[in-house]
Amino acid sequence: MGFLFMFNKFIFYSLCSLIIWLPIPLGSNRPWAWAVSEVVVFLLFFLHCLFNINKKNGFSPPLRTWPIFSLIGVLLLTLLSQIIFSYSTDPIQTQIILLKTVSFFMFAWLICTYTFDKKRIVTIIYSLIIAGLVQAIYATFLNLSSPSDTPIFSFEYAQRANGSFVYHNHLANYLAIILSLGIGFIISELNIKKNSNSKVSHYLRDLIKALLSKKLVIRLCLIIIVVALLLTRSRMGNIAFLVSLSLVSVFALKFYRSKPWSLKYLIISFFVLDTLIVGSLFGADKLQERLAETSFIEETRDEVIKDSIPLFEEYFIPGSGGGSYYGLFPTSQSMPYSGFYDHAHNEYIQFAIEFGFLTCFFSLLSLLYILYICFNNMTQRTSSLYQGVSFGVATAITFMMLHIIVDFPLQATANAMTFIVVLCLGLLSSKKRLAK
Repeated sequence: MGFLFMFNKFIFYSLCSLIIWLPIPLGSNRPWAWAVSEVVVFLLFFLHCLFNINKKNGFSPPLRTWPIFSLIGVLLLTLLSQIIFSYSTDPIQTQIILLKTVSFFMFAWLICTYTFDKKRIVTIIYSLIIAGLVQAIYATFLNLSSPSDTPIFSFEYAQRANGSFVYHNHLANYLAIILSLGIGFIISELNIKKNSNSKVSHYLRDLIKALLSKKLVIRLCLIIIVVALLLTRSRMGNIAFLVSLSLVSVFALKFYRSKPWSLKYLIISFFVLDTLIVGSLFGADKLQERLAETSFIEETRDEVIKDSIPLFEEYFIPGSGGGSYYGLFPTSQSMPYSGFYDHAHNEYIQFAIEFGFLTCFFSLLSLLYILYICFNNMTQRTSSLYQGVSFGVATAITFMMLHIIVDFPLQATANAMTFIVVLCLGLLSSKKRLAK
């Protein structure tokens, strides 16, 4: 019994370590880097099967988490059919994407199986915040010191913060996901009832208590992450985050069950403190310049989407094969662009081309269903933790659905796997009670 308990903890804390590791090797967006994550996941899943396959309980994740496996599963089945029936225009790339997607499925399986109580949900959230904080500190340090080459991996330094990621928009997406969940976690720590005692001594006591609490530490971590998000100067990354936070906040202020009395003040503080005060010190003016200078004449992303439409029409049902876009796009490119586009800068278009419309549609439905579950959790659950987590997950999903309109963050393994973790947490916080 003691051995099984230690084994269970080993698997869980290995998953937490992997979560922290994922963004460090270039956002796990190089073959050797995502191969490391795949090997770790395959090994952990093998150990999980070895010790649990004959057990009635403990092998399979809870039934309430099925939407995440529906989402990843439909992608897996499509990739398998593309390889088996030779639909793919680039079988080698499709096999690579298949292997990666299998690891995603196993990773979600392990997260949902081993995160079985409130304490472990909180531990996962801490792991995500630590990972985001490490990236934020590293990105801010590079941006303020402006070295010629990065100290890790010796990449040429870019003026826009990218941390250990290759692409600054990938870092912006990653940080916004962490921020979303972090804000939800802080909301879960807020008091439901306001202190009815008006004595100054009680206010001072509550203030000191707040200053010494973990809420302040987490809030400071989120401020640092906000700084790094601003320093990426990602236009859609910053706009999509503010829009998604605004939308989910409006819903929460109106429908949140047993709302904390200070919820609206916390939300206001994120807009005032983070976007105005912190932003004025760390580059919000430069982000505004980028927004003002944005020109559809100079931008070629819309041309890429336009030139991708014929590919979508040609491979409407079967898809061209996972990972095949970069090889297909030059055949439909109407004019030379300033750079080489190996991605569509629109995940909806690229996924629809590579996987086919039906697969893309069913995957989107699964994602929307998870979003519905999160909104339902905010209005129905009595646990402040589950409500707060659902707020964060809903914000992250809304943000991702907006950001992928103009970028390709899910092509980076660190972003994709982190988003999977967030989706799993939203499902684990749904109606059926977890262990105390």
